[in-house]
Amino acid sequence: MQFVDVFIRQAHPGGSYGAYHSYEQKMASARQYKRDEGVPWPVLVDDLAGTVHQSYGNMSDPVYLIDVAGRVSFYGMWTDAATLRQAIDELLAQGGRGVAAGGIDQRPHLVASFFDGWRGVSRGGIGGVLDYELGVPGGATLTFLGEQTKPLLRPLALRTTPLPMAAKLGLGAGLVAGAVLGVRWLRRGD
Repeated sequence: MQFVDVFIRQAHPGGSYGAYHSYEQKMASARQYKRDEGVPWPVLVDDLAGTVHQSYGNMSDPVYLIDVAGRVSFYGMWTDAATLRQAIDELLAQGGRGVAAGGIDQRPHLVASFFDGWRGVSRGGIGGVLDYELGVPGGATLTFLGEQTKPLLRPLALRTTPLPMAAKLGLGAGLVAGAVLGVRWLRRGD
């Protein structure tokens, strides 16, 4: 199995890192990304026009799982470690061929990006943060808050295996109970 990143464009350009004006500039940025993020696999660099990115749907954070025959076995519109692991496990169980995990996942997996995306969002400086906040209202704010709470919530938000249903129900019930208690507390002040 081989993992490959395709470096496409500056996601949220700003004063620190703007849009690329030359391929050399983009290559230097890709090398820095690989180094800063500790990416252990190859990072391929798309051309300035974004030909590969456009050919594969133009999404901001997709993942493709290619089988041994070179066909797309699974496509996730948003990269999610637990979903990808499930697809990989299923593909391996099928001998590396065929469609895995239903073939496509269109769910917007935003929790991981909120808890592990601040470094990428802030890389462009204040302009990059504003670009993200304007593109996804509340997105930069949630990502900043996620970064602050990462030490506490990382084990839940960045799992490589799905939470068991009982754990999901327990967390959901805890959130509802917390919301009810919060509303009651706020009403006491009236």
